[in-house]
Amino acid sequence: MRIGATIGMVKAERIALVLAGGGARGAYEAGALSVLVPELDRRGQRPSLFVGTSVGAMNAAYLAAAHDRSADDVAAGMLQRWRDVGSGHIMRPLHQHLILAATRYLGEALSLPGFQFSSLLDPAPAERRLQEWIDLSALHRNITQRSVDTLAVVATAVRSGRTVVFVESAVQPALHRSHVLDYVPATIDHVHLQASAALPVLFPPVRIESPVEAHGWYVDGGTRLNTPIKPALDLGADRIVVIGTDSITPPSDEPGRHEGSPPDLADGALHVLEGALVDPLAEDIITLGNINLFYTDPAGTPAAQQYRQARGKPPYRKVPYIFIAPDRRGAIGEHALEIFRSSNRKLSLRSVRQRLFSQFLGGDSPAHGELLSYLFFDPQYLNELIAMGQHDAHHWLATTGNDPWQIGPLPQLTGPPP
Repeated sequence: MRIGATIGMVKAERIALVLAGGGARGAYEAGALSVLVPELDRRGQRPSLFVGTSVGAMNAAYLAAAHDRSADDVAAGMLQRWRDVGSGHIMRPLHQHLILAATRYLGEALSLPGFQFSSLLDPAPAERRLQEWIDLSALHRNITQRSVDTLAVVATAVRSGRTVVFVESAVQPALHRSHVLDYVPATIDHVHLQASAALPVLFPPVRIESPVEAHGWYVDGGTRLNTPIKPALDLGADRIVVIGTDSITPPSDEPGRHEGSPPDLADGALHVLEGALVDPLAEDIITLGNINLFYTDPAGTPAAQQYRQARGKPPYRKVPYIFIAPDRRGAIGEHALEIFRSSNRKLSLRSVRQRLFSQFLGGDSPAHGELLSYLFFDPQYLNELIAMGQHDAHHWLATTGNDPWQIGPLPQLTGPPP
């Protein structure tokens, strides 16, 4: 058996880890990675190229900063950080900040000097926590020593609406121009991570001063590119691991599926979220599988490759991938709502605050549960998400057997022929 030769060949490949945004759902990513990263390390396929949006950028930065440690230690450290998270570590209690937010909003509406309404929530606790989570000196050292190829953080520029990918790499990659993305070489700092997670309306925009050519105000990268598969490919990934924070399986087609009670604000907000976060991911995974099957097949490549060449882009190539996500839409929201209802049965100051938070999101219907699942940083809920991520990672490894890498489209996305 040529195990040594195989491992040596695989180590030369650039394995990319792509992490999506999703607020509290980052705990799901941590659970999946706690299983997957050690397993890939044993196979000689530990990721060294990290691309993330919002909370995914924070998880990616942690993994890049801790890359010089063993895979098992890194996985344990990530889980411990998420288990230590509580609502007080992420944002100021809602009942405290809403009064201040309402005052600012009224002052701005009355054109009073010095008043500006920028967000409903205050992320200052999360910003302090982030500085404890991510060791920037270790991050830069790992990149300088080339144990980490690249860290890329996605944010959205407020003025232009462009998706900006801040890229730190010891060897500057060829960052070709895109009509939808701006690639900016940078030394990643906490402010880039904060900007990537600044969800509009809920959290205030973040000012980035460095690098100078990209200075300006930024908000959450998930508003335009929540699961950054394209940047990973553009940065030269040979294989891609994608962790999604919701299922991309098609919705039910049973009769009456369009009927329901009159929609409210939460239902509308949920559709906007799914349109921005879930649906593009499904299309990206389908496209990646189709490219692997068709465009890299010699019989199908000439015209496609000529088209790429005419646009000054490299040829299509086969990129094996691993994709881990919940098995059905709404599963995480159901967990959030169930735990939320259970905790609210207890008479305590905490449950009163949670009821206020629930009313802020509009109640406790399934749509409200989906919205809640992004902002509910309850320890029990986070542990449930960790366990769910671990289960789904084990399931992928068990069903794929000796080779966890997928080439074509996922079976549940292809469906029967027309």
